[in-house]
Amino acid sequence: MKNAFDLVRDIEPAPLLAPTQKPTFGETVGASLSFKYSPVIDFVRGGSEFGFAPLPEEGYVARQHIPEDLKQYGTSLLRATSQKHMDFLSNSLRNSLKTRETLAESGVLAQFGAEVFDPVNWVALPFSGGKTLAGAAIRGGVSTTAVVAGQEAIRYPLDPLATPEEVGFALGSSFVLGGALNGLATIPARRRIAAQESGAAEINKLREAIEPIEGAEIDPNIAPSLFTDSWLYTAVTTPMKRVLTDSEIPNSVKLRTLEIANDSGILLAANKKGQKVGNSVFQNAKLHEGEWVGVYDELMEVWGQSTGEGVLSPLDYTYNRADFEDWITAVDAKAMRKAEPANDFEAQAMERLNTFYANWEVRLRDEGLIGSQSHYEKVVVDRERRIETAQKKLETARNTEYRARLEAQVNRYGSELDEARQTIEDLKAQGPITPPNEEVFRPRYWDRDAINANREGFSKILNDWFTANPSTYARNSKSGKYERIDLSTNPEAISKRVDDMIDNLMGESDPLNPDATYYGMGKSKHFKHRVLDIPNELVLDYMVRNPINIMKAYVQRTGSRYEFSRKFSGASIDDILDDTFVEMMEAGSTPEKAYAAAKDMRHLYDRVAGSVLRSPDSLDQKAGRVARDLAQLNYLGSAGLSTITEPARIIMEHGLGKTFRGLFSILSDNQLKMGGKELRVSGEALEILSGSSHLRLVDDLNNNPLRANFMDKAKDAFYLLNGLAPITRIFKDFDGMMRSHTLIDYSVRLTQGKATKMEQEYLARYNIDASDAQKIANAPWQKSKSGLYMANTDAWTNTIEFPSTTAEVVSGPTESYAAGGRYKPAFYRASENKIFIDEEYIKDVMWHERGWENPRVEGVNPIEKGIINSPDDYVTFIKMHEIMHTIHSAKSLGFDKRTKTGKADYENAINDLATAEIKKQARIDPETVKTFRSALSSGVMNTILMGTPADKPIITDGIVYIPMRVAGQFGMKEDAAYKGYARIENGLLGLPFQFYSYALAAVNKTTAAYGHGQLKSQYVGTAISMGLGYMLLQAKTPDYIDMSFQDQFARSFDYSGVAALYSDMFYTAMSTSLALGGPNITGGGLQPRFPQEPDAVDAATGVLGAGPSISTDIARGIYELTTGNVGEGSKEVIRNLPFARLWFLKGKMNEMTRMLETELDEPTGFGRY
Repeated sequence: MKNAFDLVRDIEPAPLLAPTQKPTFGETVGASLSFKYSPVIDFVRGGSEFGFAPLPEEGYVARQHIPEDLKQYGTSLLRATSQKHMDFLSNSLRNSLKTRETLAESGVLAQFGAEVFDPVNWVALPFSGGKTLAGAAIRGGVSTTAVVAGQEAIRYPLDPLATPEEVGFALGSSFVLGGALNGLATIPARRRIAAQESGAAEINKLREAIEPIEGAEIDPNIAPSLFTDSWLYTAVTTPMKRVLTDSEIPNSVKLRTLEIANDSGILLAANKKGQKVGNSVFQNAKLHEGEWVGVYDELMEVWGQSTGEGVLSPLDYTYNRADFEDWITAVDAKAMRKAEPANDFEAQAMERLNTFYANWEVRLRDEGLIGSQSHYEKVVVDRERRIETAQKKLETARNTEYRARLEAQVNRYGSELDEARQTIEDLKAQGPITPPNEEVFRPRYWDRDAINANREGFSKILNDWFTANPSTYARNSKSGKYERIDLSTNPEAISKRVDDMIDNLMGESDPLNPDATYYGMGKSKHFKHRVLDIPNELVLDYMVRNPINIMKAYVQRTGSRYEFSRKFSGASIDDILDDTFVEMMEAGSTPEKAYAAAKDMRHLYDRVAGSVLRSPDSLDQKAGRVARDLAQLNYLGSAGLSTITEPARIIMEHGLGKTFRGLFSILSDNQLKMGGKELRVSGEALEILSGSSHLRLVDDLNNNPLRANFMDKAKDAFYLLNGLAPITRIFKDFDGMMRSHTLIDYSVRLTQGKATKMEQEYLARYNIDASDAQKIANAPWQKSKSGLYMANTDAWTNTIEFPSTTAEVVSGPTESYAAGGRYKPAFYRASENKIFIDEEYIKDVMWHERGWENPRVEGVNPIEKGIINSPDDYVTFIKMHEIMHTIHSAKSLGFDKRTKTGKADYENAINDLATAEIKKQARIDPETVKTFRSALSSGVMNTILMGTPADKPIITDGIVYIPMRVAGQFGMKEDAAYKGYARIENGLLGLPFQFYSYALAAVNKTTAAYGHGQLKSQYVGTAISMGLGYMLLQAKTPDYIDMSFQDQFARSFDYSGVAALYSDMFYTAMSTSLALGGPNITGGGLQPRFPQEPDAVDAATGVLGAGPSISTDIARGIYELTTGNVGEGSKEVIRNLPFARLWFLKGKMNEMTRMLETELDEPTGFGRY
């Protein structure tokens, strides 16, 4: 297994080929056939004329006669035996280069058309029939691959320009495209010829590599392209897009917006220069997801050990999951009650949970999210600064609205300054207040269902607590101080206090709000949050108890607040919006424009913080939730099947050759498992654990991490049965494996000066600049046998950056033994220029022997103290020791290894060199790990698509902001948080966009990526996605439907996802026009997805979305039932029930309901009565 110490030698690219006129179709056909058959023909011709094993003419030395333009391919010309033979071989090489140039310059469609003339693509088809589309495709793929494998086996050794990637590409694509040819008669056969680095297109890419521009101002605008500059892109308006595309908004405001919600989904102008904008709050908060999952995995392992049966959990579907949750819930309750663990397994679980929350306590305290004296002292300094700045602005401000806003800022800052000063005095006087008998830091989320079910019992506990603890802390209205107040112990007063408290808790609109969360141990941000400082152990039965759900909720909601505080140095969102308003006004903007930018920024913040909805339990939200649930549990029965086109998206990202190499590596390497693990610690591919698989297709702001009701469990089962959840996990794991390779590969290439312009932009888009790339390139990643990089970032933190070496480092058992049978776990073999090292043996065995303290070789000194302090340090030292061997030979250092003394002195010198190198080498800091993991997580999210805060219009949240110049006319009030706007929140407003999450994400991540050239293999990927889209179309289309060629092509494009939103809008417009009695907008050239008769209700529901549509269908069915049409009504209701359209039930359900309709409504059936 190779790793980061390998050094790829620079190879000078071939001379740049001059651009030529685009080849004709005839030239493309000729080049296609020449590419495959000329090597064989030339071999036969050369053998006939010069012999198949000729001896060189006397005095002829081939290397002295290699033409200058072919020096790069000199090894293939060394077999020339005469000048005539050299001329023959050289002309063959030039023709081969010309062939590749022609193919590189040909259009994709022309290459596909040329494939029709290749007989190999037709040879196997008569023997590869199949009764079904899938069967025919598989047989065709296998048959064609078998033939092409034979063809490639002959061509490869005879073509001096052939590469293993070319063969892998040919075999992999022959399966996909051969299957398409056999199963999909309307799509021509094709096997795109890869243009290798020796071809003109790849050479041009290499020559376009640019160096990052240091010190230049960051340009946060979207990079220009025909698509992103067009109305097609800007018309799909989103808060992020409005800010970034508005030329009147200062760059500082745009950067701030990116710092909140950027997802690296769109190429920025800064990225074109090799500059990064840094991880956003959204991206950094996402990484914390990996923390709770890490704890979950450890707890699961401990539980498995405690049962003696281990854990069976394929794709996170855990056998006996309920037993595990019961166990860990009971263990955590013991921890909060300070009860002794029953055994070592419980002790391990308690310790892991306590450590998790202890780490978060430190973070929150350091950021001031849990109040401390030092934090409030910083607040005092900051508020004083802000007051001074605002007052200076007031001296010159002339705009009335601007002055009013500045005065409001001064008042707010003044109030917060007074509170911070008083809080400092309170802390000095009173110190921390800790409830009796509570020592465990835990967030407390109230279980409203449990309180409602036994309000009397809860009231009694509170009554007893208030009776025993009648005092509280509140601000004295006269002195302004927080003071201890002794409340009445009168039973009636206490009873009223209890009722008010419970009403307060039950009325909290956002029970997960970190600012209102009690953490135990008297820890909260403000004194006012200590109103109910009752110890958790007394109210456990009324709290959410499942520790896994609590960790999940805690990280999802607290993580974003914590990262926002870190990103903006403790500033609040109100502070940031004040700064935004001031900067825009100072830049000459109008108040309306400044309010609009602040509105978009705040809404993005609410999305990232998970606090968009203010009234999630309102009647309209509940109604909208019911409609959404009905729609998704019925209409998405084949959602898993719809993901069949996603492998094409992976190919677009990483290239066809590399993707197929990744597929082949799964069979022999452990790479997929390692890639999945890497992705897991990066906070991705967790949909099954978090119950959020549906968010790929469905907008659901009520995706509560504390979810545990019947509907939540029904969704989990549904997305397992329809295949979406497991297939998403598999695709994400695979893309994670490939993306680890791509990020490391591009980083290595950038460090070596070989990165193309696209690769450098790609890295910068994911916040990896030249400095980051250098650290990643020098990290201790590994390389699999298949040649793909594996990250293993757990081993990166605080590991040194190793110096470059020409030696290849091979990890794993060395299978080498010294005299006497002693195993050699590490050594350098100069004859092969390889370092062999068994890292696991060093850590598991040698570490305990502590050989560095007492070396077994006579004369070798112990290693300097402080260099080796852990097993990982020992591995690092031994690697560095062997690297020093590759750089410094005994002879170069003046030692004679033939003597014992010389050998010992040489080893001591190598040890000293290794020690010095370790001391001087920089260490890989945690931020590098964070940067890589964020790039990995964001990249997977941008490939296996799911809408993010940056992708969606505000209306999808069921929220509308109305400017006060309009809202004021109707008596509406300005929203306190969204200055300049009235705010409407209604759960029904977002229903039309329920299933648009994927499509909206595709606008930025796929369609815009085309325009920006950010896809590695966009043409091949598009062709494959079209083929897979056609397969999906055939799988979903009943046999009795006869579809024209143009409809098949258009629908294949629709299913491909290349222009998901736009094709969906096109078909919606067509159906709506027909439903309103209007014309077919294509003039009959294309047909709608489903037959559509004039129907005003259908027209309305087609626009209003899936929720209203299914509700209308069910209501229509009920109406039919009540009016005597029992069969029709039964069919309508049954077909729209949850789970009724699951892919494996749909056909049977249709048969059953047709039978019911016939039996119950025909004169011979129920209807005759």
